[in-house]
Amino acid sequence: MPGLGHDSGSSSSLRRVPKQGRSRDRIDEILKVSMHLIGEKGIDAVTMKEIAALSGGPIASVYQYFPNKSAIIAMLYDRYVEQTRVIISKSISNIASAADALDATDTMFDVYYNNLRQNPSTQDLLNAIQADKNLADRDIEETRYQSDNFYDATEQFIPEQMRDAYRRTLFLMFHMASATLRLALMVSEKEGEVLVSQFKAVVRAQASYYFEGKFPASM
Repeated sequence: MPGLGHDSGSSSSLRRVPKQGRSRDRIDEILKVSMHLIGEKGIDAVTMKEIAALSGGPIASVYQYFPNKSAIIAMLYDRYVEQTRVIISKSISNIASAADALDATDTMFDVYYNNLRQNPSTQDLLNAIQADKNLADRDIEETRYQSDNFYDATEQFIPEQMRDAYRRTLFLMFHMASATLRLALMVSEKEGEVLVSQFKAVVRAQASYYFEGKFPASM
C-alpha cells in the first residue's frame, strides 16, 4: 500500500512490464474483464480466450502480459492488497489514544465489509486465493504485515509486559477477520450483519483487555 513502506509486488505476476500508457490501459482492461467474469461465472469457468474476447483484443495480447490465468489472479490479488492497505492506513492514521484505537477496530472492519458487499466478485477471488498454496502463503504474510502495522500504531498504549501477547492476538484477529468476512458474504445479508456485529464485539473485548486492562462488563 502506498505510504506503508512495503512493495506488494503488483508487477511480479506480469510476463512483460508495461512502459507505455496504452500497455497499462490494456492490462487494466484485462483485469477489469477478468474480475467481472469471476463474479459472473466463478474462477474455474473463466478462460483466457474469453478474457481476451471481452477485453477487446486477440488472445495473444493477453498472453503477452500474463502467462496463464493464475498470473491474472495473482495480480488481482496484488490490487486487492493495495486496496486493503489503504483502508488500514486511513483507519490508523489518526490514532492518538487507546479510545481511538478501539474505535479504529470497528471502523476498519466496517469499511472493509461494506467494500466487499458492494463488490461480490471479490468473494470468488478470495476463495481462489485460499485454494492456491502460493497465494495462500502470501496472504498469511500479508495478514502479518497488516497486523504489525496496527501494532506499531498502538503499542504505546499497551503495558510493556503485555506487548508480545498483544502482537500475537492482533495477528490472530486479523486472520479471523478475513475468515469472518468470507463467511458473512456466503450467508444472507441479514445473517451476515449479525456475524459481523458479533465478531466486532469479540475484537473490541480483546482490545479492551489490552488497552484498559479488563474485559467489557457486557458484550
